[in-house]
Amino acid sequence: MSGNALWQYRWSDDFALGDPIVDAQHRAFFEEAAALRSALASEEPKDEIVAYCTAFIANLRAHFADEEQLMARIGFPALAVHRQEHERLLARTEEVVAGIHAADCLIDCLLGTHALMEALVEHVANQDMRLKSFMPRQCA
Repeated sequence: MSGNALWQYRWSDDFALGDPIVDAQHRAFFEEAAALRSALASEEPKDEIVAYCTAFIANLRAHFADEEQLMARIGFPALAVHRQEHERLLARTEEVVAGIHAADCLIDCLLGTHALMEALVEHVANQDMRLKSFMPRQCA
């Protein structure tokens, strides 16, 4: 798995958009991905992984709302498309968490959470970076 993007991503100031709330949330994604990697590598109990995922869904909902407010504020022209991507990622997150609840072994938890975190981190690193050129000069 060491070749997988999830394990390679580290926060960089290059990912900062210039909005303190959204940037802090994005930085937290990278930290949460690292914490998840550690939890899975140390074979923490499934209940702890499920608790992590449940909290993550709540954080993700709040983040998407904050980011969409930012996009509206700066006049981001692809807001509707980006909102659909958020809805898709949130639905995928909920599917993965349901799968973890039903999983019989840690490897199933690993596979689901790994794919999900990779998608979310890649969303920050690629899709969200499109917002950068629309940020007001005083923020960027």
